[in-house]
Amino acid sequence: MSSRADPSTAQLLEAPCRTVMRGSTSPMEDAAAERRKATFDSEELAAFLAEGKDNLLRREELVKLLSSQPWGDKTHRYFLTREQEYVCGLEAMVGMWKIMREQRMSMEDGIAMRSLAYFPGGLELHIGMFIPTILSQGTPEQQAKWMPLSNRLQVIGTYAQTELGHGTFVRGLQTVAVYDESARQFVVHSPCLESTKWWPGGLGKTATHVVLMARLFVKGRDYGPHAFVVQIRDLDTHLPLPGVTVGDIGPKMGYNSVDNGFLSFDHVRVPREAMLMRFAQVTEEGRYVPPPPDNQKASYATMVYVRATIVRDSGDFLSRAVTIATRYTAVRRQTASKLGEPEVQVLDYDNVQQTLLPLMARAYSFVFMGRSMMHMYNSFDAARARNDFVALPELHALSSGLKALCTDVTAAGIETCRRQCGGHGYLLASGLPTLFNSYVQNCTWEGDNSVMYLQTARYLIKSAMAAQAGKPLTGSAQYLSAASQQAGARCGVSSPADWCSPAHQLAALTRVAAQLVAQAAQVLARAGGGRLSFDGEAWNSSTVDLIRAARAHASLYLHQNFVDCVEAAAEQRELGDTTAAVLRQLVQLHGVSLLMEVAGDLQEGGYCTGRQAGMLREQQRALVYALRPNALALVDAFAYPDYQLNSALGRKDGNVYQALLDSARINPLNATPEGPAYKPVLQALLNPEVRSRM
Repeated sequence: MSSRADPSTAQLLEAPCRTVMRGSTSPMEDAAAERRKATFDSEELAAFLAEGKDNLLRREELVKLLSSQPWGDKTHRYFLTREQEYVCGLEAMVGMWKIMREQRMSMEDGIAMRSLAYFPGGLELHIGMFIPTILSQGTPEQQAKWMPLSNRLQVIGTYAQTELGHGTFVRGLQTVAVYDESARQFVVHSPCLESTKWWPGGLGKTATHVVLMARLFVKGRDYGPHAFVVQIRDLDTHLPLPGVTVGDIGPKMGYNSVDNGFLSFDHVRVPREAMLMRFAQVTEEGRYVPPPPDNQKASYATMVYVRATIVRDSGDFLSRAVTIATRYTAVRRQTASKLGEPEVQVLDYDNVQQTLLPLMARAYSFVFMGRSMMHMYNSFDAARARNDFVALPELHALSSGLKALCTDVTAAGIETCRRQCGGHGYLLASGLPTLFNSYVQNCTWEGDNSVMYLQTARYLIKSAMAAQAGKPLTGSAQYLSAASQQAGARCGVSSPADWCSPAHQLAALTRVAAQLVAQAAQVLARAGGGRLSFDGEAWNSSTVDLIRAARAHASLYLHQNFVDCVEAAAEQRELGDTTAAVLRQLVQLHGVSLLMEVAGDLQEGGYCTGRQAGMLREQQRALVYALRPNALALVDAFAYPDYQLNSALGRKDGNVYQALLDSARINPLNATPEGPAYKPVLQALLNPEVRSRM
């Protein structure tokens, strides 16, 4: 840094500067020292999480490719206007699509590029719901028509289900598609203000077509919501077609590069073939052919897929936030007991590490759950191709409950990470506000979380009823078969360390889940006058207990999956002993943290004593202390490039303060020394000559 001080001034300041710099440390050196503390090889774990070193190398190649594109430059990302966000986000999405086609990249490369660039655009639902819906619900002929056009972006679609007046209650949708057998067409109409489609991403200014969910009427009979492919914009002019009113809904809390839109129809006619007819059909003469009895809920498949991807993505987003917060608190120092001594690393404060390390365990559990969730969906998809829908109820219940649990925890966890970063976490340059604002929509998108929990609860209550009737249970609710026999079991923990045992943890979580399902069933039965009712006043007055039961069930499944995945990796020698040992500690911390949340239920049900419950807190502290030396190595194993995080605080090299200053210097508000408000506002107030002329 150049100095404008004369020698005497520099000499005057030399001793005071030396005094205040005493005890100062370099954040880069702190980051390096943190990594030297690790007891395992973070690169080995990174390769495992990425499913191979080749994928890590490919990720580096993709970062170089993306950062070389004009639309891939993230330097000014946090300074864009709403219109710039929309245009640049769409440019990025189209740019990645072009690269994929030109270089004949795999779908895996496309998904990786989307995650690395992290610039959502108007193609989100074209890729995420329009195409999957056509593939899952379209006939071979319909797929042959629409898929080539969709893959070449000659049409751009979205998924229009939610309305101003209806969201999760799909059966109550008010947009209608009435079949006119004389013309062999459907008449699509929005009969009231509340029937206006509202929220679909890409609908506002991008999409040319929609998969429209509308109530099907044939010969006056209401057959409920069905899917139709409907064109809404002219392919030459991009103007709305006659009878179509469409636009952007306006600025949102986040995700503003995506043009969420509104849409209504005024007696718009579409051909009979617009209805997706893989399962249900309407013949030319107007006869409704229902889907086979065993796959009447085939339309749920698309929603299940989207919820499975939300579960998968929760691990990605939470681990990004934990990475930023852990890296920053490891190099940020705050307060010394004596002036001149090095200040304490923020991560060494008990409250900070007791907050971040359990969140880190959560992030890892979500990563493993995401893998398993997609594997379950892919297995179901293969079975569905054979018209086998046996797994759908279980998958629907699991994906609903886990979607709610994972998004609740992730949204809250990102904000918790931001707070751990202090004032600097409030800056967009930290990456955390944008991460939160763009992610939190997942708590209400694709089903409000309370409703998602209730769908899982419905499955659980029905499973409990089946178990009481002596019917065998399979899948995630199988533990309910033995719930009555296990009601008298007591916790066998005699020391804090006992709570590290997967057997003790799973036994306690199973007990809580069974107990809360039983309690919810009792509350529901009382509300229904002794009868279990799945709708109406009885159900609506029991939702608190039902949601608690569903959350406990999802937590149990989540932890069981975490245990199983880590143990399988260790047994198959996919991980070295030291790496497996650290992952097992994370599993233990995850289980203890979950149990601390339900310690009151454990005691209320008589499963454990207050002393045993108190041991949970003691063991959590011990596990956090044991994991503390590996904190930075564990987030390094997520292998997020600086390009992807786009965070001044989450830099891998620890050079956070320089990054903050660099970000401030490119702020458009600093384009001129005096600032944009000086002449129009401040000059008249501050300049005497100008003031005298007023």
